[in-house]
Amino acid sequence: MKIIKLGLLSVLVFGLLFWGITLLFPSNTVISRALNIAADSGQLMRSVSANEISVQTLLSGNEKLVVKTADIPFYDDDLFNQQAGQQPIHADTLFFQIQQSAAVIANGGIAFYQLQKDSTTTQMFYVFQTPWYKPLLKMKMMMADKAYGPGLDSALKRCAIAWAQTKTDSTFHHP
Repeated sequence: MKIIKLGLLSVLVFGLLFWGITLLFPSNTVISRALNIAADSGQLMRSVSANEISVQTLLSGNEKLVVKTADIPFYDDDLFNQQAGQQPIHADTLFFQIQQSAAVIANGGIAFYQLQKDSTTTQMFYVFQTPWYKPLLKMKMMMADKAYGPGLDSALKRCAIAWAQTKTDSTFHHP
């Protein structure tokens, strides 16, 4: 009987210790990828925000997802899709929110940094927020880079291809 009590007490103490340590894990996880695209950052940002390069296509490919954009970080739902071609751009980052069946499945952004004259470093990132009291979910999200990284890589490649296509179309139509 003492061994059973000691075993149960050990399991309880180990579980509480494990849960207490996981409280130190961050509740926000950022997964990010970057790619250099041969473009001016202002022109690339305008093309994406004016929907010449579709953010919907970049992020979801052929999946049926709702993608909302804004040039401000993640605030109330009514602030998304306010800036699409109607307001001037105030930031170097275009934030997005992906929804499926009215539930938000991802928040993130596309940032444009002009570090060199002939190319723009384009960074795409997801921000996942997990509740502080769910240690296994926080640990899972810390390992989520393998799950979401390839999607970000392909989205950046689609952006580069779309920019090259947009650039070709504009030079073709405007000699």
